[in-house]
Amino acid sequence: MMKRIALVLCLAACGGDIQPEPGPSIETPIDGTPTDRFRHTSQEDGTVTTVVDATDGAAWRALDLDTRQTVEASSQANWDLSFQRFHIRTRGGVNGTGGVVVAVVTDPFESISTAPASGYREDVADGADTDSEPDNVFETEGGWYSYDVTTHTLTPRAQTYVIRSDAGRYFKLQLQSYYDQAGSPAMLSFRWKQVEPPAQSLTP
Repeated sequence: MMKRIALVLCLAACGGDIQPEPGPSIETPIDGTPTDRFRHTSQEDGTVTTVVDATDGAAWRALDLDTRQTVEASSQANWDLSFQRFHIRTRGGVNGTGGVVVAVVTDPFESISTAPASGYREDVADGADTDSEPDNVFETEGGWYSYDVTTHTLTPRAQTYVIRSDAGRYFKLQLQSYYDQAGSPAMLSFRWKQVEPPAQSLTP
């Protein structure tokens, strides 16, 4: 609880450090698919590295993992994840009707070829904490990043997320960086790949 309070205070006090003016739109197609503020790069091992420009604190940038397409996050279109600054939400639970759920696993990204059969959660309403934001899976139990109060920087934690999309497919995802090569924040980089469904029926 105290760590969360300290983080909230630091983010508020150091807003100028981590909330620059929105940068230019990144519009780079992949495999003929148009994108909006997303840049995808296919890797030889079948993974995709994605960089999303999430610098606009008033807009959510949404991605459909099944098609790699950018969609409108304010509608109930077929999106799975959306990004705004350091926030990440899913189209499930309180944030949408897609039924998207997420499992947080400590196994190395490279070792995961089949989705786990349990441990999945959805975004839920705000609980007994210090803010009024929904308790999104990516931001609970310590969150996807650690925050250095000395340097005011965010560093992704060494954990992997397995996501069941709105289409019922499973993807593993690992956050890599909150900054681009120039050091600009809210340029989230992550790698992801579709994996086999669980060997048994999905359970919470």
